[in-house]
This record gives sequence, C-alpha cells and structure tokens, in this order.
Amino acid sequence: MGIHGKYRRVVARLKSWAGVCVLVLTSMSDAAAQSSDRQISDDLRARRAAREALKDPYWDGFILKYEGNCEAAASKLYPIAALGLGYEEAQTALGECLLSLAGLPDDRSPPPARETIFDKNNFQSGLSWIMIAAQSGGFKAQGILVALYAANLGPDRDPVEAAKWSHLYLTNPTRLNLGAAVLAQASIDVLEARLDRETWLAGKERARRWTPIFPSVTKKP
Repeated sequence: MGIHGKYRRVVARLKSWAGVCVLVLTSMSDAAAQSSDRQISDDLRARRAAREALKDPYWDGFILKYEGNCEAAASKLYPIAALGLGYEEAQTALGECLLSLAGLPDDRSPPPARETIFDKNNFQSGLSWIMIAAQSGGFKAQGILVALYAANLGPDRDPVEAAKWSHLYLTNPTRLNLGAAVLAQASIDVLEARLDRETWLAGKERARRWTPIFPSVTKKP
C-alpha cells in the first residue's frame, strides 16, 4: 500500500470525524435555538396573560377607583361586591368609593361633622359595605371602621364597639400573616386616648367573643 495509502486512510478518517463533529455541533445549535425559541414563546405567553388579566372585568372598578373616578368605579364594583363571601376587597373598595361620593375626604383633611354627612344615602350605603367586609374578617375594612369611629362617624356611638374593632383589626390573622402595616394606628391612638381603661378592656373582651358573619349573595342594589 505504501506511505501514500496510509495517508489517504488517515485523511479519510479525519474527514469522517470532522463530519461527525459538524453534525453534533449542528444538533447542539439547533437544540439551543429551539430552547431559546421556547423561552421567547413562554415570555410572550406570560406577557399576553398579563395583558389579558388587565382586561378582566374584575379589575375595572379597582382601576377606576385608583384613577379617582369613584362614580364609574361604584357601578363596576357593585356586581362583584354583591357576590358575597370571598369578595371583601371589592366590598371594601365599593364602600370607600361611596363614602368618598358622600363627601368623606380621601386625604388627611379633617372629617366633616357627623350631622352633615351621616344621613346621606351614599354614606349609609358605603358604611353598610364596609361593615359587610369587616364582619367577614376583611382587615382593611376593619381598619376603615376604626378610622370612622375615631372621626365620630362610626355606625353607632358605642365606645365599646370602637374598642372592639380596634382589637379585631390589630389581631386580624390575615393581616398578621401578610405582615401588613398597621395603617389604622393613628386612629387607634386617638381612640385609646379618648376611651378609659375599663371601656378599652371591655372592647377587648367583646373582640375575644366575636365571630365573623359571612354575607350571602346580594340580589339587588
């Protein structure tokens, strides 16, 4: 065969191995490209889902409320709030909007006198929705209720009830599990300074014996 024959065999083998390497590298490149395509596809699906979530009617009322359009928000929130148990967020948002429409300031401005706002239809409706959510255990609604008591705008003038809701808000298990801030602390401080120790402790005992009241589906506004 001679030396030239040996070289030809070596060259042939090298070409064969080179071909195999090219195939392997091509396969790896194709796999990487497919993986990249899948990642891009997953990202697109996630973004599409996020956009679709924003179109969910559930959020329409919340978005309108956030934009300051409580009149339009209330009409969107009502059908959701009326579903009853499990929709405390919508009930609370609806209550806040109705209280705002009645004239309760959204900022830290001094609250109006009880006699100028309490009997307004929007105020009574808003207070009713806040109570529904608070009675179900919604901690945000409970905090709003505490703030209303501190502003002399609670559903009643019972100081023990004011203390009770303060304790329920502070010990609310959902709020504690979430680690949510005590946004009603300033109102609690007002009530604690206003009420004597006996009343405060009576409210604590009433809170200890409290059990939630869950709403049924509301059939009409």
